[in-house]
Amino acid sequence: MYTLYHFPISCSSAVKMVLEITGAAHQERSVNLFEGEQHQAEFLAINPLGKLPVLVEGENVFTQGEAILIYLSQKHKNAQLMPDLATYQGMEALQWLNFIASSLHGHFTKIFHPEKISHDHQVVIQNAEEEIVKLLNLIDDTLENRQFLAGNLPSLADLYFAVVLGWGQVLSFDLYERYPHFASYKKQLQAEFPLSHTLQNI
Repeated sequence: MYTLYHFPISCSSAVKMVLEITGAAHQERSVNLFEGEQHQAEFLAINPLGKLPVLVEGENVFTQGEAILIYLSQKHKNAQLMPDLATYQGMEALQWLNFIASSLHGHFTKIFHPEKISHDHQVVIQNAEEEIVKLLNLIDDTLENRQFLAGNLPSLADLYFAVVLGWGQVLSFDLYERYPHFASYKKQLQAEFPLSHTLQNI
């Protein structure tokens, strides 16, 4: 039995999707980021960094979303969420996962918390959005030639990107109007994983 410390709009949603897709027994512990529960002593005792997601399995406490996703994909290989990591296809899927989790997510974090970068919040937000557009352009170009990020089969990178697509409302433009292909891409992903309630409603 896994315990996932989770908040619906956060990147922990990608871990929730994987748990649903694999059918792994799990329970949730809500950590309300808007109310600052991630900074309270009770949660900091579990993860001193005050970050989501956190996955608990028995006596083991796992942090860092990307690492948790890879761990679950390897432990529940029947779900086929990643290719063999020792192959070219596996390496490509890992590259895309890192691209989404580090590069793209990182720039969205600057928009969510510009005060951590500079007192001039608008400059931080504008610069971050410019970088996000560059990355989204690259993703859009990639998806013109393939069904999913790492090829014709979905991977963890696609699940993480589905979460990021839900953050588009913080941008100064309509994400799906600018990138109409993303809407059909998300529908294809939802069709691939009908068992994930989280993915169906993101």
